[in-house]
Amino acid sequence: MRLNNTVWRFGKSVKALMIGLVLGIGSSVAETAGFATDAIPTDVIKVNTEKSTSRDSLETMKARQRQATWRKRRIIMNNDGGDCVSPKPIEPRTVETFLRQRTSPLVGSQVDTLFYCDGVFNSYSHHSRETELLKGGDFGAENWAHELFQIAGRDALQIIADFGHAQGWEVFWSMRMNDTHDSGDGSLLGEWKKSHPGLLMGDKGSTFRYGGNRWSGVNYDQDEVREKVYRIIMDVATRYDVDGIELDFFRHPLYFREMMLGEPVTQAQCDKMTGLLARVRQGTQEVARRRGRPFLIAVRVMDSPGFARGIGLDVEAWLKQGLVDVLVAGGCYFRLEPWKTMVNLGHKYEVPVYACLSASRLPENDEKPWRGEALDAWQAGADGIYTFNLIDPSHRLFRELGDPALLKTLPADHRYIMGSPYWIDFLKDGGKYGRITN
Repeated sequence: MRLNNTVWRFGKSVKALMIGLVLGIGSSVAETAGFATDAIPTDVIKVNTEKSTSRDSLETMKARQRQATWRKRRIIMNNDGGDCVSPKPIEPRTVETFLRQRTSPLVGSQVDTLFYCDGVFNSYSHHSRETELLKGGDFGAENWAHELFQIAGRDALQIIADFGHAQGWEVFWSMRMNDTHDSGDGSLLGEWKKSHPGLLMGDKGSTFRYGGNRWSGVNYDQDEVREKVYRIIMDVATRYDVDGIELDFFRHPLYFREMMLGEPVTQAQCDKMTGLLARVRQGTQEVARRRGRPFLIAVRVMDSPGFARGIGLDVEAWLKQGLVDVLVAGGCYFRLEPWKTMVNLGHKYEVPVYACLSASRLPENDEKPWRGEALDAWQAGADGIYTFNLIDPSHRLFRELGDPALLKTLPADHRYIMGSPYWIDFLKDGGKYGRITN
């Protein structure tokens, strides 16, 4: 159930006081301790007059966090939110129709967790005061997901969360950290980006040697960008009954302008990104404390720590600092290293690791390469399989990939499929991080 709306309209100082009471700290600390008062919508701020959490309670919360982190996830299914795009004229616009497209047929499959992405940067089908309402699909295609709130009194994200929880599934909201489809599709370019051109990588028509000319990407070197991202995340975390969030760094792999110019991303820039994750961790921990159950953070990154570091993602620092609960590795547009690389890294810091298999790289009409990679990942010690762009909920792979014993009995293709050099070349000399020889 979504949190009750209790609207406070007494200005920023009172908002700081309210958050200070919630967190058991002063209003000035609430504003300065990485938990900006404006980052939490006023309609979810509620006063908590209970005494501070006891040590026993803290230990209980830690135990529940660990239990949630290591819960069974045979398959994590990422849904990119296209459930209502290009509808058939005869289909009724109902919750049942919406769920039938990609979700309800998963009942009885090996999917234990849903990661639901409902838009591009700052434009989503869930309703919010912080972000824009996405009303169309790629290149202006019809998308009626935004109508669900009027139809059912709940938007797409809440409907997915409610349905998933009714099945005993875990549900995360997935945020694409720098989706740049709008570089080539003006219909997706939101008003926030139009009104903040100085926070983008460039202007329309700009050319860069690297980064695929994705001029519309936001530049994480800018404080305003990281603040905006934090506010977007906390808006969902404080208003929706999700089990966690996914920070999807594979859509798309560019975060600092220097990378697009072929210059090295500095450690200071990596630290800015790490600082953002630390702030998100702090904010979501407070959400967990208030609601009395864990709130997890998942990240999806490349399968090469070196490549990730090259674009500004210091993944090992995130793990070492305890900023990540679930690590999804590689396999989207390209694969560079054996599954064992990220499995070992995650397990070194007691974080479960999931191998990403994607229809952006693997043929959707041939199950054998999917089976081969999944079995290889299981045998490398992966804790489960994550699917991306596999959107047909009746696909047999959702009933195969999560069972390594079953996979051993099925025809499989274990040859290495690297993926598109286009994406590897986002980073200067990105190919040097390739470690797979077979």
